[in-house]
Amino acid sequence: MKKRISSLFLILVAVILASFTGYGLSYADTATDVQLAEASTEIAAGIFAGGSGTEADPWQIATAEQLDSVRDYLDGFFVLTADIDLSGYENWEPIGAFVPVSEEEEETPELDLAFTGTFDGGNHKISNVHILKETTEGVGLFGCVAGDQASIKNLIVENVDVTGGMLVAGVVGYSQFTNTIDSVSLIGENNITGGFLVGGIAGGGFSNIQNCSADANVTLVGDGAQGIGILAGGMETSSIIDSSATGTVTVTGDSSFSIGGLAGAVHEGQTVEDCQADVVITVGENNSMIGGLIGNAGTYDAENPTLISNASVTAVINAPDSAERIGGLVGGGFYLNLYKEYRPVPTILKIVDGKTSGSIDGGMIVGTIAGYTYNDSIVENSESTMTVNGATDADQIGATEETVGLDDLK
Repeated sequence: MKKRISSLFLILVAVILASFTGYGLSYADTATDVQLAEASTEIAAGIFAGGSGTEADPWQIATAEQLDSVRDYLDGFFVLTADIDLSGYENWEPIGAFVPVSEEEEETPELDLAFTGTFDGGNHKISNVHILKETTEGVGLFGCVAGDQASIKNLIVENVDVTGGMLVAGVVGYSQFTNTIDSVSLIGENNITGGFLVGGIAGGGFSNIQNCSADANVTLVGDGAQGIGILAGGMETSSIIDSSATGTVTVTGDSSFSIGGLAGAVHEGQTVEDCQADVVITVGENNSMIGGLIGNAGTYDAENPTLISNASVTAVINAPDSAERIGGLVGGGFYLNLYKEYRPVPTILKIVDGKTSGSIDGGMIVGTIAGYTYNDSIVENSESTMTVNGATDADQIGATEETVGLDDLK
């Protein structure tokens, strides 16, 4: 994210029961609330195909119209019971909006506006999602999913054409929930474009991703843009496990960064484990932190670096000579001169059992495994057949702080 406020959020609810002051809840108030809740459930029961919206008995969704009605019950439990075609919606309105609670807490969403429920796709498919919202934050089938209860799982999404401003994806634009995005696939012909944190499954956020796959063409537009990957644009304090990406990544602007085949960034995450990418990446002038799997990863704790293990990448990476820190697997730890006042050193990562093949053409500070490593970062037991500018004997690590100082990085 632009700047990290916190990785978790707390909601404080104060209920004052004052028996002797007249400010407490009366029996009548409570009875009225119960009646309203029961009436709302009865109305919803007539909208959906079945269920009552509880964890034990989720509302059932069998039509496009019923899916569109989920936005009216953002904290409910839902299960998809049939494949759904959204081609009748020329410009789908994302379920759940991302609206920050304040300028100071720009990464914390208003929970009343986000989707805070659970959505079980039941291994069914939602197809033909068309969205054109060029200036909107939080764009996707779901715009914003947040809260301790929320989850998205067991879902197939096919044929999306999505354009947004920030936090843009085919499935979830912004994810800030405790549960994992689990067993979600993006298949078919998918084109996703945005200006900040752009991905197939998730644009950006703080949620773990597991057992997911994405096949898409993703594009990052504008100068100084951050975060793009076919699976996820950029995740923070998150892990990505047993997931894969296929397709193309295109960055059009100058001085953009955090560019990866699978994910643009896994910042201060715990692990990227058992993941694969088969991708073509094309970047612009002065772009940096570019990787076949991850653009940048790592933590600031040498004892607990981000672990990238058992990863396999086949990539063709095309870069102008001005692009830097390019790796077949990972570009490197996060570092930009622009932010050195706040983050004065690169993050630390550990790569184990990595494999890369393909080619890297152009760029500087280029390695077949990692573009740039700093301090206690480790690359071990990894192998590559990747060529760099046609050479078959390129180094696994492009440079370290001993060969290229921080002041010489972009």
